[in-house]
Amino acid sequence: MNKRLQIIQAGIKLFVENDIQATPMSAIAKEAGTGMGTIYNYFATKEELINEIYLFIKQQQLHHASLANQQDSVKLHFLQFSETFITFLLANPSYFYFIDQIKNSPILTSETRSQGSQVYQPFLEILSKGQQQGIIKNIDIEEIMHFLEGGLMGFMRWAISKGKSADKSIVVNHIQLAWDAVKS
Repeated sequence: MNKRLQIIQAGIKLFVENDIQATPMSAIAKEAGTGMGTIYNYFATKEELINEIYLFIKQQQLHHASLANQQDSVKLHFLQFSETFITFLLANPSYFYFIDQIKNSPILTSETRSQGSQVYQPFLEILSKGQQQGIIKNIDIEEIMHFLEGGLMGFMRWAISKGKSADKSIVVNHIQLAWDAVKS
């Protein structure tokens, strides 16, 4: 594993375990097995590291996203995309907890938020296509996304804390609940 990735992984681990404010860069350097000079060669500030971790996790989510065949229905696209995103975060609870901790923080720059939101572009297209076909409720897509994120993040928080992360049936149940909430 390269040094940059070691630092990112150490940052995720310590930020989740100790909180962002309680984790100094020196602790991250120690956890990564590197010196302070090396860590600052890659990340000038803790805020820069946090933004890079956020983007790293979003890129990993996108990499693991499964997109349905273009011929498949809006519903199938919705269900598959949701399931791959949720199962990825449930399989990587430290990633989930980091995102959950930082998603509303002013530490994330507008550029980072913009880049991170690109992960959801295929899902936004699914919702838009569904609205055009009269399958998805005609509500502002940003509003729908906010609703879905709140419910599914709450579900993931519960599933991880109760040790139910590997139970595919509850993932399917909650994605179906999300679908039922937004379909026309």
